[in-house]
Amino acid sequence: MSTKKEYSSATAIFDRSKVQPLFPFGYGLSYTTFQYSGLSVSPSSGDLSAPVNVSFNIKNNDSREGAEIAEIYVGDSHASVPRPLKELKGFAKVNLRPGESGRVSLKLDRRAFSYFDVNKHNWAAEPGDFTIFVGGSSVKIELQGKFVLVPGRQNR
Repeated sequence: MSTKKEYSSATAIFDRSKVQPLFPFGYGLSYTTFQYSGLSVSPSSGDLSAPVNVSFNIKNNDSREGAEIAEIYVGDSHASVPRPLKELKGFAKVNLRPGESGRVSLKLDRRAFSYFDVNKHNWAAEPGDFTIFVGGSSVKIELQGKFVLVPGRQNR
């Protein structure tokens, strides 16, 4: 029997049970369609002494102006404690005219890769691979990238 407390949030429960919610986090109606491309995670590895820059392109593929809330999630599948498959860590609202493209850049700091360690009473980030998810909602993931957290002064 595990003594670890399971993390519970609506998104985490739906992700783990593979149930599709009717209205997932970030759900919204739009009269336009958007295309995501060109994901860049820089640096691709490090000790989090500097922020991680996540950038990508969004294009309005429709014949009318539209707005999109682009969301960035981080997934940590190697943690020693139960964590959600993905956690919202950043977002940006992008307004685009028909056929227009834009570049979105957001910085993720150490906290975006951390969890609160109840035993140490502090935030902890464990070295390993993190998945970066980008999309228009928690279930409409368009791009995936990777960041590798290496042991260093920021992880102690």
